[in-house]
Amino acid sequence: MISCSSRLIGIAIAAACCCLAPVAETAQDAAADYPSKNIVVVVPYAAGGPTDIIVRNVMPHVAAQLGQPIVIEVQAGASGTLGAARVARAAPDGHTLLAADTSMTVAPYVMASPNFDPRHDFLAVGLLARSLLMMVANPQMPARSVAEFVALAKSKPGEITYAHAGTGSPPHLGALAFIAATGVEMVPVTYRGVSVAVNDVVGGHVSMLFMSRGAVASLADAGKVRVLATAGLSRLASMPDVPTFRELGIDLKIVDEGTWFGIVAPAGTPPQIVDRLNAAINLALADSAIRARLEAIDLKLLGGTRAEFERVIERHIAHWSGTFSRASPK
Repeated sequence: MISCSSRLIGIAIAAACCCLAPVAETAQDAAADYPSKNIVVVVPYAAGGPTDIIVRNVMPHVAAQLGQPIVIEVQAGASGTLGAARVARAAPDGHTLLAADTSMTVAPYVMASPNFDPRHDFLAVGLLARSLLMMVANPQMPARSVAEFVALAKSKPGEITYAHAGTGSPPHLGALAFIAATGVEMVPVTYRGVSVAVNDVVGGHVSMLFMSRGAVASLADAGKVRVLATAGLSRLASMPDVPTFRELGIDLKIVDEGTWFGIVAPAGTPPQIVDRLNAAINLALADSAIRARLEAIDLKLLGGTRAEFERVIERHIAHWSGTFSRASPK
């Protein structure tokens, strides 16, 4: 004889199965219909920076493959954490994505309340590109080399300034790595966007900054800024006279490998959707016109699998969490 309690358990299990089946079907249907409307890619920094430049070149080609428009929305503020937090809270349906960079992995260690966890609130979709930071100084400064800059900074502790686009931003990380490697003292000056920071270096209002070549190429060619050194294993073909930090015996550690840029989605986004986005990104990055435009400003296009991107994110989280636990730059 089956007891009353056994009957109740059986009814509960059957009801649960009935409830679960529609949920699974709904998720599959959503993935099959994706994308069903405009896709929004949030750029968490001011317009005109490298993140903005990259996505505005790549994402139109991704949109063409997916059959829906991709809208680029700039939501700058709080060192990129406002836009990142918005995407972390968005519906996990692939219609709201984040244009992320290295600083996403740094935020929890330099911000009091970033309102997101880079490891648990996002899924890696696809790597876009990598850029190398370079040390850019006002040309009126007496220092014409890194060695002369270090000597000048040590002779005037607390007088040399450096610009950055927010705590944990790539320019900030570059400067922190340089300070750690050389022992100089410099005063940070924070800007809302990279373009404004570059303008103030040109105008002599701030001594230097770390920036990718895309933001300063024309200024360097015109002699309005002086590039003292670049990150990377070898000299840039576009700037053969500029030494690398490694040549100069300066170890910037993970910063020397460059700043990565990629697309991430809210955690919980169906894997079928993430896989489709990854495939579309890889096809876009293979386009010869895109490669020509972005490689002309010394951006290395990457692509690859989601797993490869996940490993990059984990590696940077491990590095920066350890770095800032030893000496917090807050």
